[in-house]
Amino acid sequence: MRKRGNRKDKLLTIFIFFVVAPIISIVIGVFIVQKFILPHFEDINDNKPISKIESSSNKDKNNENIIIKDKDKRDKQEIDDSRELELTIEGFDLYNVQLGSFSNIENAKKLRKELRDKGANGYIVKIGNYKVFYGTYLNRKMCDKVLTNIRKLYKDAFVNKIVVDDFVIKYNSTEQKTADVINEIIKTFKKSFDEETSLWYYVLIQKDLQEITKVIRKNNEQIDKLLNGIDENIEDSSFSGLLDNIKIQVKERKQILQNLTGNKEDIQDSYDKYYKMLFDFIKIFK
Repeated sequence: MRKRGNRKDKLLTIFIFFVVAPIISIVIGVFIVQKFILPHFEDINDNKPISKIESSSNKDKNNENIIIKDKDKRDKQEIDDSRELELTIEGFDLYNVQLGSFSNIENAKKLRKELRDKGANGYIVKIGNYKVFYGTYLNRKMCDKVLTNIRKLYKDAFVNKIVVDDFVIKYNSTEQKTADVINEIIKTFKKSFDEETSLWYYVLIQKDLQEITKVIRKNNEQIDKLLNGIDENIEDSSFSGLLDNIKIQVKERKQILQNLTGNKEDIQDSYDKYYKMLFDFIKIFK
């Protein structure tokens, strides 16, 4: 009987340990989760949207600060964009073959007539006195070559050098595009005079206008193209005044070309007008 009782006790113990105890553990676990853990977890979830709202609010404030800073930056940029700048127009040197200088213009005209009678030419420029030049060049080597030839007729001829200084134009930075184009136009003028003055010497000797008219036409077209790139409504008075002078130069260049191609006047008369135009160009730098 005692052995049978021990066997029952063992079975009961196994039943309690492997069946009852796990069930009780599960029940207790569910109770703890429902009463303590789950409510706490829900509290955390409930707080999460608030955290998002606060984060969004802070983000809005940061965006607002960025917008204000960007506006301040744009305002500063607008101030910087309207600042005053300077355009430096580079000067150059002119080399003149001078034959005489007179206080009386009639004496200057007399010498010019003597030149024409000898098959040469000259033009009168008033720089202090009335000076008679045989030729003017931007190239010193070309000037020296012409000087050597003219000294066969006028042994006292010499080179008169004129230094055309740089000049500075102050302008508003909003006119930067205009400033760049004007600077390029002036450079084109100087390049044109350099080419053309070297050709005039041969034109007067050979009486052949083909090359000089070709070069003047090409240079006129380049200048016109640049002028067309400038807005007509220029607010800066410094630029508008300069452009007026440039347009006068362009008009004179076109008239000289028309006279040369149409044989409307003597070559020497066109030569005189050409060099008058060149010395008018120098006045832009003053």
